[in-house]
Amino acid sequence: MTGPASAPAPGSAASAPALRLHLVRHAETLFNVRHQLQGWCDSPLTPRGLRQIEALGERFREVPLVAAFASDLTRTRTTALAALAGHPQLEPVYTPDLREWNFGGWEGQPNPALWGPLFEAHGYTYGADGHWDELTADGPDTVLDAIAASDPSGLAESSADVRERLRRAVAALLAVGSGDVLVVTHGAVLQSLVPLLVRGARVAPGYPNCGVTTVSLPAVGSAGVAEVGALDASCAGEPSIPALQLP
Repeated sequence: MTGPASAPAPGSAASAPALRLHLVRHAETLFNVRHQLQGWCDSPLTPRGLRQIEALGERFREVPLVAAFASDLTRTRTTALAALAGHPQLEPVYTPDLREWNFGGWEGQPNPALWGPLFEAHGYTYGADGHWDELTADGPDTVLDAIAASDPSGLAESSADVRERLRRAVAALLAVGSGDVLVVTHGAVLQSLVPLLVRGARVAPGYPNCGVTTVSLPAVGSAGVAEVGALDASCAGEPSIPALQLP
């Protein structure tokens, strides 16, 4: 597979997108609100999460989707099916390649149990300094490998593990060829996926529940990111228009 391309020059022939990937993080879950690590383990959607997916269905009702992909975990399956409420003809493709990072023995543990020591090792305080940008300055691979190294169970994924499966996922997405494609996945893995799609794309400090990131891939193979981590006020966990924030 070839590497990601740079964004096309504005106004160039390449600027007309042939493939638009709508990357969506799953709706809010119990572990999200309890601040527990949630990778390959699962937890149910909260009442707020259920309202989010209902709004997500309305958000995509008029989008001419031609295909849909989702992680095979329950929270992403549920989110994808709701997003496709207006597209009964589409059957989503569920794949483990779009799963969240596997946190191994840290799964289900309170977030500070993992992130606290990792932040401290870099001279920061978890939850206070907010230095995620510094931690991921060289990309998410450094963080992934630090998690794997700290996992006493030896089950956490390395950056190479995640990159291998995401390359398979990207190949499947590109095989669609053209049109609007829904991709429902997870917050941390989006930090690994977006840079694979677009060279030089910044790593967002966080992808909110049901936030939508749109990646446009022109026919010639170059790529551009529109609305990285952007939120649609009708479905976002933390919408950009506070007056429309979901209760």
